[in-house]
Amino acid sequence: MFHFRPSIVRSGSSYELPRPVTSLRIQDGFDFARWKVPLVAGDLLIGHTASGVDIAIEGQIASQAGQLQLTEDQMFQTLEGLRAAVQSATPDDRYRLFLYLDPATATYRSFRDCATVRFEYDLSQKHLFTYTLVVHASRPSIETTAP
Repeated sequence: MFHFRPSIVRSGSSYELPRPVTSLRIQDGFDFARWKVPLVAGDLLIGHTASGVDIAIEGQIASQAGQLQLTEDQMFQTLEGLRAAVQSATPDDRYRLFLYLDPATATYRSFRDCATVRFEYDLSQKHLFTYTLVVHASRPSIETTAP
């Protein structure tokens, strides 16, 4: 049985995303050329290949790594930690986005070569901060890896 455990792993360090994660949407994209012949019904796709994957994650900062974050100060500190985890030090700095843990085999399902393309957060509700993280994985496959 899989356990949902979205985390950012980079250079041996792991940062579990704040919970609850209210939405995690994955969008596979494809490159292709579309050819259309005039006066002939239909068209033809050529060079159809998988592109990278965009992952949109929406969450709330109520807990992080099993610890409740109840005050504005605790939520803000958690937000700062998340901001640091999703930022890249160099243009080539990439991370792995872990999605699920399979405790039976001690393996994770994850995307590799990830970079943050957008990070948005809402501080207007002092009782519960929310965030949206958009990640691009250059490799389209979901890999099974050891921790």
